[in-house]
Amino acid sequence: MRRFALLLSVLRSGFCSLFILFCITVNAQKTYRHNVFWGRLVLSDKISDKLKWEFYGQKRTQNIPGHKNIFGGPHFLSAWLWLNYQVNKEVKLSVSPFGYFDSHLFFTTAADAETPGVKEFRWVARLEHEKKKWLNYSNRYSVEYRMRDLQNNGNYQPNWRIRYQVKLEKQVTGIFPGTRPVSFSLSDEVFIQFGKAVRGNVNVFDQNRIAAGFSYEFVKNVKAGVTYLNIQQQRVNGKDFDNANVLWVVLTFDNLFSQFKKSTGSDPEGAGK
Repeated sequence: MRRFALLLSVLRSGFCSLFILFCITVNAQKTYRHNVFWGRLVLSDKISDKLKWEFYGQKRTQNIPGHKNIFGGPHFLSAWLWLNYQVNKEVKLSVSPFGYFDSHLFFTTAADAETPGVKEFRWVARLEHEKKKWLNYSNRYSVEYRMRDLQNNGNYQPNWRIRYQVKLEKQVTGIFPGTRPVSFSLSDEVFIQFGKAVRGNVNVFDQNRIAAGFSYEFVKNVKAGVTYLNIQQQRVNGKDFDNANVLWVVLTFDNLFSQFKKSTGSDPEGAGK
């Protein structure tokens, strides 16, 4: 009965997100298609039993129109610092005290590859609630405050962005030798935005991301993840869309420094003599 209730909750959340996306995209006049690569390096370590820091270094590239190479042109470059606090077994609170981004819109012509990127500073608060059962289920709520130099003139314009993600995750053992499981995930995330920088836009909806992937800790404290994403992003005219197929690769180094610290347990027999 509990499994049925969990599946019903997931289906309800996913259906709502997809219904909203359908209602918005059904009136789209033109859709631009893109092939994109995302690469992320994650460095993390614990500060205490409940507090942890993370650093994200990210680079994203995209194909230039008329070409298929996903590394053909720039899309995104960022450095992102996070602090995560585990409130209890199910709830995690995260804040990003600093994030720097240099991003490009999805290209519609080859000439777009020559345009400068938009510089951005970002601050984020995030709340994640995860139910760990036979199938892990989580809801993630994020609030972002963004300052962007949209005109490349040094005048940074602020706006807010709200993100909601629903995610399923299942760990499966026996795929590779040893006891480490492979973690499979499926998620959907909706973005809406408002504030001064986007006040003139006809749309509040920003984008939707559907993702499916897996991750594996192939060496202790070193994990690799590969994910496919489909992004539907609305353009500022409110009528046209970008549809992006994304290959996302993540390499994570956990317990970066603490794994090398010696144990402070009791002395072995005879050590104090």
